[in-house]
Amino acid sequence: MEPGNLITCVLALLFSTTESVSSAVCDVNIDPSRVVVRFGDPVTVNCSTTREDVLEAGWEASVSPVNEPNSKIAVWNVSSLTVWDAEPKCFINYMNEPRQCVEKLDLVIYKYPESVSLIAPEFMKIGVESNITCQVLDVAPARYLSVKLYKGDEQLGSRSFTHDSAVFPVNGNVPIPVTPTRADNGAEYTCVAELQLGPGGPKPNPEKRSPPLKIPVFYKPSLLSAAEENVEVREGGSIVLNCSADGNPAPTYEWKYPKADNVQEITKDGVSTVNITRASSSNARVYECHAKNTYGVAMKNITLTVKGRSHWIGIGVLSVAVITVIVLIYRQIKA
Repeated sequence: MEPGNLITCVLALLFSTTESVSSAVCDVNIDPSRVVVRFGDPVTVNCSTTREDVLEAGWEASVSPVNEPNSKIAVWNVSSLTVWDAEPKCFINYMNEPRQCVEKLDLVIYKYPESVSLIAPEFMKIGVESNITCQVLDVAPARYLSVKLYKGDEQLGSRSFTHDSAVFPVNGNVPIPVTPTRADNGAEYTCVAELQLGPGGPKPNPEKRSPPLKIPVFYKPSLLSAAEENVEVREGGSIVLNCSADGNPAPTYEWKYPKADNVQEITKDGVSTVNITRASSSNARVYECHAKNTYGVAMKNITLTVKGRSHWIGIGVLSVAVITVIVLIYRQIKA
């Protein structure tokens, strides 16, 4: 064989080998490779190949399928995506093996929750565990949903649904246990449903909040001052004995002592008082205050001592009387 013919044969062999290798590869490029789209919004995705032996390219989908003969590019374009199970796949048919290549689009169709609300008991008891439930309605997809319960700015609990494969909108109830303290009475609770959609998704993550909810916490009364007190009053004087307690529901007050005409009870603005005027020895005793509600009683004892009039006062009065008499006698003598 002549040298020129030999070179021609080698080049032909190399060319055919290169073409065969390039044709034996599935070369399907989807751009963008991951699409996150809100239900009802438009979507456009390109599919292409670099192989030359193309017969046709297209998209298989339940909405807007595409078929492009003799084209290396196919565009899936939907003006308003309103189906949940579109499942678009790009396919390219070739003249050589492999004769068809298929690539599924990583498509996430999402929907904000229709509503987020709290289901809670009418009241809670201090130290007793109760469930506060986050209710999330009509949200998709569940696997990207995160539900969180907050007390003010403090997160109390959360739940994710990463193993839920549903693509259609779902409803969910997420109970979160709460054991309240006295300080939680009047606190605001809020539920937050967040879609953590990952790459290609909107930033910040879409979320929806429930209206805030206040749940009363009931507890027995506790005194706002010492449980035992000792007080004094001069005979003939006045004194006020105070009793106050914190409780929910607000406590009622009951005093226990022998009733007397110079003793009056007054309860106002959460404080109960016993007012004693013209105190006498008969008022000297222990006054019991009982602050109570449905959940318990707090008791306060106030011991009252009534002191007799000071002997110095008597001496002073006598001295004034003696001086007055002396002055009168002196004036009579001078007259």
